[in-house]
Amino acid sequence: MFEFTLGPVALCAPGPADGTDEHEGLPPDLHEVIGTAGDKFRDAFTRVCLYLVLGGGGSDGHGDGGSGAGGAAAEPEERTDDTIVIGTEYGNTAALAGLQRAAAEKGRLLSAQYFPNATSSSASAFVNIRTGATGRSMTINAGVLTPVVALWQALSTLDQGRSDVGRLLIGDVYAPEAVADAALDAPEAPCRDGITHAFLHRGAEFTAEFAFGAADEPDKGALRTVRRIAATGTEDTGSTGSTGSTGSAGSTDTAPVAFAERNSAFATRAFLDLARSLAHGERAVLECRAPDGRHATVTVTRQQQANSTSGRSL
Repeated sequence: MFEFTLGPVALCAPGPADGTDEHEGLPPDLHEVIGTAGDKFRDAFTRVCLYLVLGGGGSDGHGDGGSGAGGAAAEPEERTDDTIVIGTEYGNTAALAGLQRAAAEKGRLLSAQYFPNATSSSASAFVNIRTGATGRSMTINAGVLTPVVALWQALSTLDQGRSDVGRLLIGDVYAPEAVADAALDAPEAPCRDGITHAFLHRGAEFTAEFAFGAADEPDKGALRTVRRIAATGTEDTGSTGSTGSTGSAGSTDTAPVAFAERNSAFATRAFLDLARSLAHGERAVLECRAPDGRHATVTVTRQQQANSTSGRSL
């Protein structure tokens, strides 16, 4: 069991994905916030991650901007021990796929010079450099279970005292190859673009408990569900779903809110917003079930009321 305090949470959803590399829904102030330095090796996933961690985005992910204007990559004002955990199924593979397509069109093999800034975990490196974070840096890919595993990693670091702040980024911005790959084991799950960013602080506002397992038979239900459990043990959704979801805010229906998207950003945002709304002793549960039968659950319980470090949901 881990203790933590939840800081600001934001979602940037530039989709919907249409199977191309064009993402017309990206925030209009994107390059004002992140700059253009190194853009040759940055795909839309990396740019949105940078946008969120540099302070871009309001409640709709298209907000008031931040540093990096003028195309220059601003140096961080100070170094921190922050940990960066990026939970993603496809990450910045669009950058790699783009290089491969370009090489094929030119009729030549790829040169090694392209790869230092275009690896499958380079989004994490870009974020660390721009924020000055010196704590742990990792990219988590656990398929459908990614949000639970990424949250576990982030809270483990806080619990071990290696960082005071965890920066959690969860989601995907899909390249055509990623859309095709996702359809191999979950053909009916829509691939909506989106990334959720959250601050996790050391503290005692919440506790989190994790459970992992595997079923003998594949699971054909919802990929992810979010639900509220009252302090008395009575269940109540109390969460707002997204497209492809059931349930509504404030409902007394005992059914969990189901998220049909392949992308875990939307369930994660709903789960963290639900956790913030909990009363003392209430619990928020995020359950992920992969098509092959693997499953993972995180249960967050409010221990005390929010303090000055918890901020508000953006």
